[in-house]
Amino acid sequence: MNRRELVKKSFVVSMGLSLSPGILLSLESCAEQRPTSDVPVYLDQEQFDHIWQIAELVLPKTDSPGANDAKVTPFIDQLFGLFFEDEEKTAYMDGLNSFMLGCQDVMGASFLKLDNNKQVEYLEIADDDTAENSFFKSIKWIILWAYFTSEPGMKSMNYVPVPGRFNGCIKIDGNEKNLVGNR
Repeated sequence: MNRRELVKKSFVVSMGLSLSPGILLSLESCAEQRPTSDVPVYLDQEQFDHIWQIAELVLPKTDSPGANDAKVTPFIDQLFGLFFEDEEKTAYMDGLNSFMLGCQDVMGASFLKLDNNKQVEYLEIADDDTAENSFFKSIKWIILWAYFTSEPGMKSMNYVPVPGRFNGCIKIDGNEKNLVGNR
């Protein structure tokens, strides 16, 4: 190989390397987009609505965003469809179905048809369940985890990333929210 061929091949390789990220990005943009709306993909509409209402009651909107402002239920739908194993899906579906049937038995109506006070009353009953695999306790944990790992959830806590200066003794203003991390 002579010098001229080496320069030509080096130029072609360098152009290929410099253009490949753009080409990959344009090809990736043609891929199917994940749903970002509040439409269920893996759960049916009734299941989605039940989890939506449970999330709204566990973390309602106050002066900080609520669970549904943080898109917790669509996240749970994606989590259920994409990451749960078959036995976990079966356990959660059985738990959700028993939650819905239990509400019908205890409260005399569907969970979604109850007013907010009765829904909260039923959630308190479900929270008192001492079973090891309580559906409500596990879904509540997932709701809290999904919320506090979301951007609105972190902003509601005044999250400051840990890599930073450590202040051992700081004064907290009475109006300040809980501080996570360092200032």
